[in-house]
Amino acid sequence: MDHTQHSSPTPGRRTEIHDGDVLTPHPEVVAGPSSAPSIRRPAQLPSRFDVPVSALAPLFRTRLERIYRCRVAFDLDLNTRATTRVLGGYYKTRRLVRVYVNDTELGRRPLEELFDTFLHEVAHHLEYTEPTSFSARACGRVPGRMHSRLFWKILGEIKYRWVILQRQAAAARQP
Repeated sequence: MDHTQHSSPTPGRRTEIHDGDVLTPHPEVVAGPSSAPSIRRPAQLPSRFDVPVSALAPLFRTRLERIYRCRVAFDLDLNTRATTRVLGGYYKTRRLVRVYVNDTELGRRPLEELFDTFLHEVAHHLEYTEPTSFSARACGRVPGRMHSRLFWKILGEIKYRWVILQRQAAAARQP
């Protein structure tokens, strides 16, 4: 087939070349003399690579298993609903860890912020289900306070383990 006669296809028309079933793209915005084009930009430009939301739960669970093995299972919900202030939540009766992936103004939250929120909510889970694993007789929750001393001890311990693991990985990469 001679491709020279079809070098500038008409926008919106099917091309005649070997990929004839592919539509030629339309021009983006054609602005007339009295109209200004309105381009809506995303709240946050995508980074070099954003892990798909569907891959975050397995990634976070794998990371957690490397630093702490939970004795009591929990459900994990990575919710794509955009929120203004709330980053996540733990639901004790359902044993559910929920992390909100998107911010109303900034768009997708960074991966490490999401993992940090995940660890925070897992610390709540461990506070309720495994207080004896952290040298406590019972859950240290005080009515009216969001975080007990036991919670901070648990969160500090699992974050410390994650930092140590990161340092070991960085040291292994250096010659």
